[in-house]
Amino acid sequence: MALPPTRFWRYGAAIAVCALVYFGVTKLILQIPLKDIGIGWPLWLPAGLAQSVLILYGQRMLPGIALGALFIPLLSGYGFWFSAVSAVNDALQAWFGVALLRRYRFNPRLEQLPDVIKLFVLSAIIPAGFSASVGVLKLCLLGKLCQQGFSWVQWSSIWFKWWIGNVTGVLTLVPVLLTIGQWRTIAHSPRKLMEASLWLGSLLITSWFVFYSPLRLQIAPYPLEYVPFPFIIWGALRFGQAGAALAIALVTNLATWGVVQGVSPFLRGSGDTVQAVGSLQAYICILALTALILAAIMAELQEAKKRSENLLLKILPSPIAERLKIEHQTIADSFPEVTVLFADIVDFTPLSASLSPQELVALLNEIFSTFDYLAEKHGLEKIKTIGDAYMVVGGIPEHKDDHAQAVAEMALDIRTAIANFSSHHRQTFEIRIGINTGPVVAGVIGTKKFLYDLWGDTVNIASRMESQGVKGQIQVTGTTYAALAQDYEFEERGKIQVRGRGEMMTYFLKSRKTYSYENLSYSKVS
Repeated sequence: MALPPTRFWRYGAAIAVCALVYFGVTKLILQIPLKDIGIGWPLWLPAGLAQSVLILYGQRMLPGIALGALFIPLLSGYGFWFSAVSAVNDALQAWFGVALLRRYRFNPRLEQLPDVIKLFVLSAIIPAGFSASVGVLKLCLLGKLCQQGFSWVQWSSIWFKWWIGNVTGVLTLVPVLLTIGQWRTIAHSPRKLMEASLWLGSLLITSWFVFYSPLRLQIAPYPLEYVPFPFIIWGALRFGQAGAALAIALVTNLATWGVVQGVSPFLRGSGDTVQAVGSLQAYICILALTALILAAIMAELQEAKKRSENLLLKILPSPIAERLKIEHQTIADSFPEVTVLFADIVDFTPLSASLSPQELVALLNEIFSTFDYLAEKHGLEKIKTIGDAYMVVGGIPEHKDDHAQAVAEMALDIRTAIANFSSHHRQTFEIRIGINTGPVVAGVIGTKKFLYDLWGDTVNIASRMESQGVKGQIQVTGTTYAALAQDYEFEERGKIQVRGRGEMMTYFLKSRKTYSYENLSYSKVS
């Protein structure tokens, strides 16, 4: 299917930009030859650039990589077939690496340890080995090296240099390009941005001193190349994979430039560039692996901590959870007035006998999930479920002036929700609700399976209002009636014998009050 003209030209422009960038980066690197080793750069950044482009923008950018790679040897005087094989090899290395990453569900955020391992093995090691093998074969078949009497040891040396250069190029450039977007979050925090600036400046100064500064030569006998590691660890711990990746890119490039200029600590005073490059490339692999793994472990720990905190917030109210993380003693608070609601599904036990365990749990989950939504909607605190009973309270753990009204609203909504539930399932479900207002003690007890619970006569009476109520009705005590009588319609049930308390006056909450002025009816509580 042909692309529309506008999209075709946009795609063509994207391919052209990709080819120019790849060509420019490669040409720039080739202008910096290293004496005595016959390669242009100890870390072949175009390999990392190609894979980053395909990961970020998709494999449709592959022609741009191939075009950029084609013109490098072609404009340098090599024949067409030699240049074409070079272009195909470079493009296939990037394609192969990205295909492996997608096959094994690589996450470009690099926030989990398996993704770091995938980057090393699937993006760097395996594709670089493929590229080095094709490259050596190309030199043998289309180049002049086969005519120079090279031994197997020399060929293996060329293969290894080709391979390790591509590996270090991928490890240096791919992580920093994949994580560059993560700096947006850091930039939104002035405090974090200030720390990042301090960290970056310290890392640059230290790396410049270790790998390039003439001052370092005065203490040359000491191995200083690992001095930047504390700053790399700082970046990984405080700024995640974005900090680790940026540190890798800065340190490795400064270290490489030091080798180019002949002032690197890897030279060890011998001036042996081949040995220095080998040490540098081993250093790059160790640095990248250490920094990215450390950042991934920290990200996993933070994610685990976040999941634990979210789980704690599902069990305990937020203020109580925060106190529990700080206090190592029993939490108990007294509240002079709250409103407690108990709701129970009528005749649920006989119904449950006809259901499988899975069906029973699914049914309760559907009902209580609706109740949870209503509790959150009205700003109430769910305490617990007991079998097919549900307990919620208003006015804790933080004071709420309209706790009685909020509980009344939830009770009316529960009654409506049960009616809708019955209609949806074509089966009759009825609810019995009891409400009471008064003082309670609330807190957390025990050391395992924490539960935020309530104690006091108010709770017991609310439970009795439910258990001794009438199905389909919302039974409340006199204290709750007094708090709600101005805004809600009630039906007097009269005195009932409440177990443990004797006779108590009770009422049925019916609805919100409505008023009429000049034939205009409205609900006082919207």
